[in-house]
Amino acid sequence: MKFDCESTDEFDNLLLSTVRQGDVNLLERHLSTVSNPVLYLNRLYNERNSQKFTLLMIACLNNHRDVMCMLLQRYKPDLEVLNNIAFGDFSPSQQIFFNASVLWAATSINNFDMVKLLVEHGANVNHQTRTGSTPLRGACYNGNVSMARYLIDNGANMHLNKENNDTNLMVSVCHKHRNMVTYLVDELNCDVNECDGNGRSSLYDAVVCASIELVEFLLKRGAQNFRAIVDQMSPLMWAAEKKRPDLVDIISPYCSILERIEAQELLGSAFACTNRDNDACDQSFNCFSRALDLRTTHNLSKAMTTTANAIFHNRYECQTIDQLEKIRTNTELTYIEGLLVRERLLGPTNAEYRYSLCYRGAILADIGQYHEAVAYWIYELGLCQQYSISIDSKHLRRFASLFSGMLYKTKSIPTEAIIIVIKAICEQLGRDKQNFNDNLFTLLFLITITTQYLIEYAISIVEKELLFHILRSIVQHHYTQMDSGMSLLHLSLDIRTRVNDYHIKHICKYPCLQTTRMLLKCGAIVNAFDILQSTPLHVIASSKSANDEPLLNLLCDAGAHLDFANVLGETPADLSVIPEIKQLLKRRFKLNLKCMCARLIRKKNLSFHGTIAVSLMNFVDKH
Repeated sequence: MKFDCESTDEFDNLLLSTVRQGDVNLLERHLSTVSNPVLYLNRLYNERNSQKFTLLMIACLNNHRDVMCMLLQRYKPDLEVLNNIAFGDFSPSQQIFFNASVLWAATSINNFDMVKLLVEHGANVNHQTRTGSTPLRGACYNGNVSMARYLIDNGANMHLNKENNDTNLMVSVCHKHRNMVTYLVDELNCDVNECDGNGRSSLYDAVVCASIELVEFLLKRGAQNFRAIVDQMSPLMWAAEKKRPDLVDIISPYCSILERIEAQELLGSAFACTNRDNDACDQSFNCFSRALDLRTTHNLSKAMTTTANAIFHNRYECQTIDQLEKIRTNTELTYIEGLLVRERLLGPTNAEYRYSLCYRGAILADIGQYHEAVAYWIYELGLCQQYSISIDSKHLRRFASLFSGMLYKTKSIPTEAIIIVIKAICEQLGRDKQNFNDNLFTLLFLITITTQYLIEYAISIVEKELLFHILRSIVQHHYTQMDSGMSLLHLSLDIRTRVNDYHIKHICKYPCLQTTRMLLKCGAIVNAFDILQSTPLHVIASSKSANDEPLLNLLCDAGAHLDFANVLGETPADLSVIPEIKQLLKRRFKLNLKCMCARLIRKKNLSFHGTIAVSLMNFVDKH
């Protein structure tokens, strides 16, 4: 007798539930009631978070080997169906692995019995997921040498690498699987100097995971200390950058004398620029002095810059031990020495060097040296602009935080600096669409900060003109949010405009009368529409505060239309919930003949497109 709910959702759910429970007998009975059970075994079932998988994959992920065995022996399902899966409990932030086979999943969860079962039934041992990951990589990831050996014996290709040429050896090193690394190198002869797409070899991974054992192993097998393409840093340099003198000492004998010297210099700079404890000066001094001794012994002078930099107090690197001794107990000068070394060795485009500049600025801000802090951050921003380096939206937001702190505590902000940052944000708005909204909020915060500075503090006429000019240029761009279509004027009136930064909260609170007035003064469109055709007046009218009357009057005085309707047909008065606001809108409402005609056309649903002038059509649409 056939199951009368064949091909229904109820039957699908019955199968899914039975497989998850691991009830072999019940599953077999259910499948026996349909005419084509393989159809159900080869189809993909949708799950939360974009997951799609077969019944066989569900059995695998739940470690139900007996269910898998029954399905494979009796029904012979397709083992190469492409599944989209996640491991562990459901979470919206789970990583999804696309185009995964059941064998790939079995190796990933490290179930050797299921791996052998699937291979025996013909599973493709060289299947690759969307990112190029293979079953062999799963075995390497888990450090299961027996599984890897079995896959190799059954035809697995050890040279199939993940995207970006991420090798099986690299993933084994990253997870510190010494036995797997030994198997891959000593038995399978994997190339220890093969690099990923960034030019980094397995020795780099051994340094990053801080494994002395693997660093020594790879070096003894011929690993070389070459620089990566992506950042021109070698494993030895990374060991120094990570402040690991033990790894520096292990790698150094395999390197040239100049590499060893520069490693000591970089190690000293890392101590100077990232440590805030009292030992930083002594640690960096010892490294710098060792490097100078080696330079003297081998007659290798530094490649010095010929131009002094005001950000570094116009200092040059120390050339002698005596010069080092003079700054040994001076934390600030030691830090500058470290930055000079990093600039020479890492270069101005290097992310680690630029982070050191930002970190220095943050330290100075913490101790109230705001102008010096701004100088460091502006210098780093200039490097990004000069070398076309992507600018992090979070970094731009930190400028708003710093300026807020300065205005709140010192009643002053550097005009030139805030103009530079505003211009940088405007450039990002035209370039970085992914972070557009975040940068637009940062711009709004800077407008509010600048507005308060202009209104409440005594500044020169020249500075005022400069700041007014930059604000007018911002408004003329008519920026709007990517999703909501809200303008800066909308956002300045919206109570939902959240400020999550402690320092910015001191200055920026919305709705903001001063910001709104400044935007209007600079030419903001008072009747601008968002994606729902709501105007700024709609936004403030829907506020639940009776204290917003000055804002309503300001908008009305600037020409806001009280009878404009959004896509839901709502006017600002329709959205008001505070009696005082509703009464104010009624008092301010003066309907002219043009508006009356437009509203009548919309109310009677009369056809007007193509029969009146385009400008009038737009006007009627707004009502």
